[in-house]
Amino acid sequence: MGKKNLPIKLVLQKETDLKRNPGGGQLKFFGGITQELKSNILTGLNSLISYYEDVFTENKNIPAVGKITVKDDAIAKSYKPNDFCKKCPIIGSADLGEIYIKVNNKTIEETKRLIQNPPSERFQANMTAISKIEPVFAEEKLSKALKEIVKEDELKQVNKRIKLKIFDFDDEFDNSQIMNYIMRKLIEFGFADRFEIISYGERIRYIKIETQTYDDIIKLASINGVKSVDFFQDYTLPLNDLVNTDLNSLLEDNYSDSDITIGIIDGGISPENEYLKPYIVGREEYVDKAYQNHSHATFIASMIQYGNKLNHIPTIINKKFKFVDIIAMPNGDIKVGPIDTISEEELMEIIEDAMEKYSSGTKIWNLSLGIKNKVCDGTMSDLGIFLDYIQDKYEVQIFVSSGNLEESPLRTWTPQNNMGERDRIISPADSVRAITVGSIALFDSTDSMVKRNEPSPFSRRGPGASYIIKPDVVDYGGNISTSYSISGIGMKGLDVNGNIVEGIGTSYSTPRSAQKFAAIYDEMVEKDLLLAKAMLIHSAKMNFRTIVDSSNINYYGNGMPSNDAEEILQCSEDEVTLVFKQKIKQGSHLEMIDFPYPKSLIRDGKCLGEICMTLVYNPLLDERFGAEYCRANIDVSFGTYRYDDNGKMKFKGCVPLDTTWDEKYERSRVQNGLKWCPIKSYYRKLSKGIQVEEGWKLRIDMSPRNETTVPIQEFVLIVTIKDPEGNDIYSDVVNGLRDRGYVTNNLETRYQVRHRGN
Repeated sequence: MGKKNLPIKLVLQKETDLKRNPGGGQLKFFGGITQELKSNILTGLNSLISYYEDVFTENKNIPAVGKITVKDDAIAKSYKPNDFCKKCPIIGSADLGEIYIKVNNKTIEETKRLIQNPPSERFQANMTAISKIEPVFAEEKLSKALKEIVKEDELKQVNKRIKLKIFDFDDEFDNSQIMNYIMRKLIEFGFADRFEIISYGERIRYIKIETQTYDDIIKLASINGVKSVDFFQDYTLPLNDLVNTDLNSLLEDNYSDSDITIGIIDGGISPENEYLKPYIVGREEYVDKAYQNHSHATFIASMIQYGNKLNHIPTIINKKFKFVDIIAMPNGDIKVGPIDTISEEELMEIIEDAMEKYSSGTKIWNLSLGIKNKVCDGTMSDLGIFLDYIQDKYEVQIFVSSGNLEESPLRTWTPQNNMGERDRIISPADSVRAITVGSIALFDSTDSMVKRNEPSPFSRRGPGASYIIKPDVVDYGGNISTSYSISGIGMKGLDVNGNIVEGIGTSYSTPRSAQKFAAIYDEMVEKDLLLAKAMLIHSAKMNFRTIVDSSNINYYGNGMPSNDAEEILQCSEDEVTLVFKQKIKQGSHLEMIDFPYPKSLIRDGKCLGEICMTLVYNPLLDERFGAEYCRANIDVSFGTYRYDDNGKMKFKGCVPLDTTWDEKYERSRVQNGLKWCPIKSYYRKLSKGIQVEEGWKLRIDMSPRNETTVPIQEFVLIVTIKDPEGNDIYSDVVNGLRDRGYVTNNLETRYQVRHRGN
């Protein structure tokens, strides 16, 4: 591989690249318009009238919620029953294929009349997509975690912190009506002095309430307008599994200071650690000193500052970052001192308070925590949604750990067949905006559970909510032996007094990735969080492209990023990296025809080489829609084209996604094809070459969810083409872009500025 000293190229968008999409497709019927179909739908609507009779009798203005389940092959947005729901509008969704509608007695009766005499062919097609219509029953509103606690007869543990979420009808009048209705019911049921309203932003709202019995829980769930019943989590610091090591070496001071600040929301960095103390530029204490335990956060900070050196990981440049120390998590280890917990809503309040104070100057944050009984399922966790809101509002990038598997048996590699869902990621690792980090092993031994670069036995795996790839990346977080010892195979960090100790956990792989991100961000002349995120993900893919495939992507994510920012932000002669930081409009697509594929990689009429692409974007998010939380999808195709005898272009994508699927239906595309996933990676090694008749084309498509307006969607697409034989292809592509009228700029880095000044 050649020396990486050539700039990455930013490709500017041309107006002529933006093309309008053709009109929509034909209507699809999923069966005949039979009397049986009409009867089934009418029965469902009548069940709503019966179930909500008391609500409708009390006040005709109070909206209620019905649930439509569509047939499995009608899940795609183009088949949503929008015309059928004109009178009873769609207000959200739960799982794939489940739609929430707003109803009252009048609108139900109006819809029933339309069923008897369908007003349009589209209305009829909508009817055939419907499997059933039913109310939202009380039992289904209970969260899985709450049901488990009830099952184990441990309700007293959470009785004082029950959490109600309310349906959002996307209408100020309706929302006011339903909130007043719920308040009246709480008073009527005897909860007058036992609840409080908690809200963040415009759409995140909870009612915290104290209950006494399971009957109380069911009463709350039965209230019209209540969407779900859960409980606020309690947090404490994880128990540290640290051992002293026999290392006596001192840290050599051959670092350069960085202006970048990293926020650590944890248990507090030790003020007695002289190696870290000088770099703390801000501190907020939300935990009484009697309940503070600094060991966890100190280890995290040392992994950011000294992790490479302590663990003998070679790097070109070592930087020392500044820290904002947010002491939010109380001690949970009785061996250290008094223990305590912090509630979920208190943690949310602390995070927002910290962002208000520091986010203008601190854009990178480390949050190494997880909720053990909040294993990710089909919909987003409340804390994950909250972190997405925080990152959007304050324009910050948060790093979260995928979580640790703490119960035996731990996972081996390859995984045991009986793991089930035990090792799935936990909240808030499902945060879409956050970069979630899993763990792989740096060291191994004859009796270690896994070998170097294999997923750590304790590291939780994806996918996340809505089948989004999580973790996003992995990094070194330690290993463990078959006798559950970590000595010699854990990660080395610093304790509260500055001694070198050994520990394991995704808590320690997470700050390593945060450090790499900070190094990338620091090197950028023009700071850009989305581009830095894309560069980190792309580096992980390039670095682990021979390791990660569709069979293990849920364990590795996109792989582990390179240790050196300069390597990530530079090219060598035998590869070229192009960055498309562009925008796409709804109803259109982008395409670059006659892409300049490197001439030196075209031999005997066939194209050779390696192609790796990474797509990253921040889609509109809407927590009302459950499994359809991400409201826009972008796809990329890079491949060859030819013209047929009629002059029509025939295009074939040649660089596949990192995952595959066989079925054509929407559910399969979501579960297996990364549809609606805001980070996608594509890779192909053209070992045998592919024949090209006319040329190459790059195409980017964007589609919004059902009835969602996304006027402009920004994205970052990174494309790397590499010659495995080491020939110069960089000049071929750069010159070819210029010849085709494309304007390119260098991705300016401080590395280039330093070298220009020499």
